[in-house]
Amino acid sequence: MYDFTTRVERRNSTSIKWKLIEDDMGEGNDDVIAMSVADMEFKPAPQIVRAIVDAAQHDVFGYDYATDEYFAALAGWMARRHHMEVRPEWVTLSDGVMPAVNTALRAFTHPGDAIVIQRPVYYPFTSAAQHNGLTILNNALAYDEATHTYTIDFGDLEAKLADSRCTTMLLCNPHNPVGRVWTAGELRRIATLCRTYGVLLLVDEIHADFSWPEHPVTMMGELGDDIARQCIEFTAPTKTFNLAGLLCSNTIIRDLELKTRFDVAAENIGGMTVSHFGLVACIAAYNEAEGWFDELLDVVVANLATVRAFATAHNGIALVEPEGTYLAWLDCRGLGFTGADELRDFMRAKARVYFDEGALFGVEGEGFERVNLACPPSMLADVLERMHAALANR
Repeated sequence: MYDFTTRVERRNSTSIKWKLIEDDMGEGNDDVIAMSVADMEFKPAPQIVRAIVDAAQHDVFGYDYATDEYFAALAGWMARRHHMEVRPEWVTLSDGVMPAVNTALRAFTHPGDAIVIQRPVYYPFTSAAQHNGLTILNNALAYDEATHTYTIDFGDLEAKLADSRCTTMLLCNPHNPVGRVWTAGELRRIATLCRTYGVLLLVDEIHADFSWPEHPVTMMGELGDDIARQCIEFTAPTKTFNLAGLLCSNTIIRDLELKTRFDVAAENIGGMTVSHFGLVACIAAYNEAEGWFDELLDVVVANLATVRAFATAHNGIALVEPEGTYLAWLDCRGLGFTGADELRDFMRAKARVYFDEGALFGVEGEGFERVNLACPPSMLADVLERMHAALANR
C-alpha cells in the first residue's frame, strides 16, 4: 500500500500551480486551494525517490545520452501497458511534450500554413499554433447537452483537413480537458482522413497510461504500421508518475525520413535533451513503480465517484463523464452566471478554489470547470464542501 492520503504542503514552494494563486489574486489568499495545473498532489513513488537519491550520491551530472537500459524500460512499459512495439531508433528524447510538439511544427510547417485542433482543448495547443505562425482550423468537438458527452464532427473535420492550407492536425488522445478516450474506430477514421488529404498527424498521448477497463486507451502505434508511420506520437512518464519537473518525454516517429527532419529541427535550436534525473526517474518508474501507478488509478476512480455524487446533488452542475486522464470536466452553465469571468470570480473569491477555468480551453469551454482528481480524497472533499457552501449562500 502506498500513501495517497497525506496532504503535501506546496504553498511557498516552487510549484507553479500554487504560485498562480498569489500571482492572480495577490497576497493574503493562502487559504485558496489550487486545483488548476495538471500535476498531482502526491509524493512520487518511493522507488523513484530511491533511484534519484542514489544517483545524487553516486553519479556525475555531465552530458547524458539515453542508454540501452532507458530504451528497454520504455519498450517494456509500452509492451505491457499498450501492446505496442517501440524501437530505440524511432525515439527522440526531449524535456517535455510541448517543446517536442513545437519542434515538430517547426520541422513540418511554415508560417501561413493551417493546423487542425479540436477545442475545447489543452490551451498550449493554441499557443503552439500561434507561436509558429499557423492559422487554426478549429474542428470544435460536438457537445450533446442532454447526455453531456462529446463526439467528433467528422464532416467538419474532413472539410478542415481538405483546406489547401492545412498541413498538420494536432490530436489529444485521451482528450484534455473533456476526458474522451477516442476509440480505435475513431482514430482509424481520423488517420484515414489525414492520409487522404496529405495531413501529418501529431498525437499528444501524455495521458495514455490512464486507461480504465471500460474505456481502454488505444495509442496510434497500436493500429498497424500503415497508420503508425503517418503519425508522430508524443509520450512521457511525467503525468503517469508526477515527474513533470524532471523534464523527460519521448517522441516516437517510425518513418525515418520524418524522424530525420524532426531531429534536424531540434538541432537547429541547439538540440533537445532530458535532465539526468529525468532519465533516472523514468527508468525507475517504468521498471519498478507499476504497482504505485495501479493504486493511483484506484484513487482517481474513487475521487471521480465523489465528484459524480457532488454533481448529481447540485442542480445546475453536470459531470461530463471522463473516460480517461485524471481530470473531470464540470458543466456549470446551469448555475446561471452571466459569463465566464463571473463564474471564475465566484469560485476564487467565494468558494476559495482556484481552477483551470473552462474558457482557457477555448470559447467552447466557457461555463465549465476542470477538476484535478489526482489529489488526496480529503483535499477533494474540502474543495467540494467549499463549493457547496458558497452555492448555498449565493
